Amino acid sequence: MSRNPFSVSTEASHTILKTVLPLMSRHGVPTIPENYMVWYEFAQATNPDLVADVDGRIQQGVGFPPAFCQQLHEKYFVEPIREEVREIQSAMREAMGAVLVQLKDLDDDLGEFGAMLDDTGASLVRDPTREELTTLVARLVEQTRATRERSARAEASLQTMAQQMEDLRLQVNLLSRDAMTDGLTEVANRRAFDHGLQRLTAEAADGGTALCLLLVDLDHFKQLNDTHGHVVGDSVLRFVAQEIDQCVKGRDLLCRYGGEEFAVLLPATAYEGAMMLAESIRAIVEAQVVPLQDGQMLESLTLSIGVAEYQAGEEPAAFVDRADRCMYQGKSEGRNRVVGERDLRTAEGA
Repeated sequence: MSRNPFSVSTEASHTILKTVLPLMSRHGVPTIPENYMVWYEFAQATNPDLVADVDGRIQQGVGFPPAFCQQLHEKYFVEPIREEVREIQSAMREAMGAVLVQLKDLDDDLGEFGAMLDDTGASLVRDPTREELTTLVARLVEQTRATRERSARAEASLQTMAQQMEDLRLQVNLLSRDAMTDGLTEVANRRAFDHGLQRLTAEAADGGTALCLLLVDLDHFKQLNDTHGHVVGDSVLRFVAQEIDQCVKGRDLLCRYGGEEFAVLLPATAYEGAMMLAESIRAIVEAQVVPLQDGQMLESLTLSIGVAEYQAGEEPAAFVDRADRCMYQGKSEGRNRVVGERDLRTAEGA
């Protein structure tokens, strides 16, 4: 039976973290989520092949360059999902194939039944004898029975396929959700952001509608981790994600952008509305007091937020870069503030 990663206790996850982070640091591996997944499994020794790959690399003393780290993540975390998708596709093809065979057989039966009805009609015109009528009726009864049975089998196959398709749809939805969800905060992840950015900028360009972006950074997060530990840091990230999530609605897309950063894409929202939302998020988080596990309370939790409005025709990367520069200007000006692109242009023009 496979492990349920969400059943791990806070204490156990803290112990694992204190093992994994020094390991990654010792071997020069950046502590991004993808690498942490690999080294978490290595420390747990739950996948013998992964352990062998990592141990072999350590014994060779050749290090863990980015390309090899990516290969490990692809091999042990991405490829299994791809394989599951391939299995789903194969199952769909098999289900469709079985139904098509049944439908073809039914079509053949109906063709034969139609031909028999034509022959029967022609025979009746010729004023058949009693014996000929008896034979015609017997043939009609037999052909009707065979066609009804074939129709029942086809209907059963269609019902089975419908259930299989529903099961496969649920599997695909689960895979899609997992692939697009951040495991820690349970909001959309960076992959979902990249997809959403491409889709929403294209929609805004085609329809001439407004689109704004908030980039949100948790102030002094490294200091918070150093002071209270990564378990508290994770709790704070979940808390901030929940607070922002309560402020967005409809088609707004909240994502964990990376580390302690979040991004909010706001379709059909003008610049002024985005600035107001950003200020509301900043003020709400600042006003909260976060309870810690040891009974203490964490106060003065603040955010720096950059706001940009999409300009039709610009590259999505330029749109994100503008919001990023706004956010960093807010940090340079003392943090705990919202900076919009119009403020950025004013500052850069000064």
